[in-house]
Amino acid sequence: MLVEDAGFKVLVDTGCEPWERGLVDVDVVVFTHFHPDHIRGFHRLRAGRVAAPEGEEPYAGRLERLALRFAGERWREWISMARLVMDLEGVPEPGEYFRPGEDLCFRGVCIKTYPARGHLQTHTLLELPGGLVHLVDIDLTGFGPWYGNPEASPELFLLDIEAAAAMEARSYLSAHKDRVYSRSEGVEALARFAGRLVEQAEGVYKALEAAGRPLWPWELTGRGIIYRRYLEGMETIMSYFEGVMIEKLLGLLGLWGCARKTPGGYVARDCRLAVIKDRITGNILSLA
Repeated sequence: MLVEDAGFKVLVDTGCEPWERGLVDVDVVVFTHFHPDHIRGFHRLRAGRVAAPEGEEPYAGRLERLALRFAGERWREWISMARLVMDLEGVPEPGEYFRPGEDLCFRGVCIKTYPARGHLQTHTLLELPGGLVHLVDIDLTGFGPWYGNPEASPELFLLDIEAAAAMEARSYLSAHKDRVYSRSEGVEALARFAGRLVEQAEGVYKALEAAGRPLWPWELTGRGIIYRRYLEGMETIMSYFEGVMIEKLLGLLGLWGCARKTPGGYVARDCRLAVIKDRITGNILSLA
């Protein structure tokens, strides 16, 4: 996303391939977080200033450390994936860092920032002049929320979605949908997006019910609960991400009273997930 004021250019993230549109010189780059699809291509641009959220400092310029953060013992597979699929050439080294929640002003361009830590601890939403809220990776896709890194949290993600709906936004956009939503359209899309997370949890719940025995998270991967299939050459890292998400969903199901951890694994408990989904989506829709 590019914000321009009288020729002064502020680019939000670099993964949108601005160089393909002839944009290689900008005054400022603001990174919302260091996921590879948001930092890829940074080396192709020339920027006067580069800013990123506080918390990204230990990973600036350090690809292996970033990979360890995102994929633990699968860090080598993560680097291979990031290079192969996203053409990642390293990690930016910003000259300045901001605390999510503070306002940023670059000459005539002022941006409000909001922490949204369910996706990633450093993940930051932006509010632009005119009331346009950039939801970043609260991305409103049909896949639903993604929380496949160890520090992510589906519980926080649901709170972030509700907080985004409660913002005094005139319109919304996300990093992965090529459109702008009016306020009412955006709130409806946020409700559907939250509903997808409950549906992901329901997939785990149904697998536990069908098994008839306790299961561990790794026994639930590869069943199409999160990913319908693993991409060729990425089976290991996608299985890792799916396992992380399933383990977090099991924790969420436990909070909802829908699953219980036993010495032999997780088991399903009597639960009405449809009621939970209606409550969550209804709360969001009430904010329109």
